[in-house]
Amino acid sequence: MRLTCSLGLLILFFASCEKSNNDEIIIDEAVIKFVELNASEYTVNTSDTSLAIGKYTRFSFSEGDTVSHDNWDVAFSGTTILVNGGSLFGDNQPGRSGNAAVYIATGIMSDIKTVDVSKFIQDNTNSPAIANDYGFSDKGWCSYSGAPNHIISPIPGKILVFRTHDGKHYAKMEILNFYDTPITSQYGGYYTFNYVYQSDNN
Repeated sequence: MRLTCSLGLLILFFASCEKSNNDEIIIDEAVIKFVELNASEYTVNTSDTSLAIGKYTRFSFSEGDTVSHDNWDVAFSGTTILVNGGSLFGDNQPGRSGNAAVYIATGIMSDIKTVDVSKFIQDNTNSPAIANDYGFSDKGWCSYSGAPNHIISPIPGKILVFRTHDGKHYAKMEILNFYDTPITSQYGGYYTFNYVYQSDNN
C-alpha cells in the first residue's frame, strides 16, 4: 500500500544566541509563522503497522521547507527520524553529507533555553541518533500502544535539540502529533511539531 503523508509544522525561530561561561549556547525565541507542508510517501509493512519504509522527507531549518538537495537537516519516514550527519544504517536513506547532530532533552519546550554541545550524537551504521524504540527504553520520541489500536503517540516533554547540517546553527523541536486531523490513515505518518531555529551563531 502506498500512502501520502502530510507534514504539519508550527515554525518558530531563535531570535539570538550567545556563548555562556560553560560553553553552552544560550537561546532566545520569537514566533514567526505557521506552515503546513506535504511530506513523502512510504510503504507500510502490514505485518507491523507501526513500521514504514521508503522515501524520506528532507527538511531544512534555514529554508523552513522540505527540500530535495543535500543540505537538509532532518528527514522523516514513518517513525524514523534522521539527521544529516554520521552514517547510513539502512536502505533507501538520503546520504549524510553534513555535520548535523541531535540529542533529546526532557522538559517544557519554552524552558529549554540552552544547547549542550557535549550531548550531540549522529546517526551511525547501526541506528539513528534519535532512538526508534517506541517508548520501550524511554530513549526515543514516541510510544507505541500495541494491539489492538497500534497507536503512535509523541512522549510529552521530549524535546529534540539539533545542530544543523553546516555545524553552525541550532534548532529545538517538540513533536505534537503523528496523525492528520481528521485521521485519514490508521498508519499515521503525519507529523505536527513546534520548532525554534537559531540562525546566527554569535
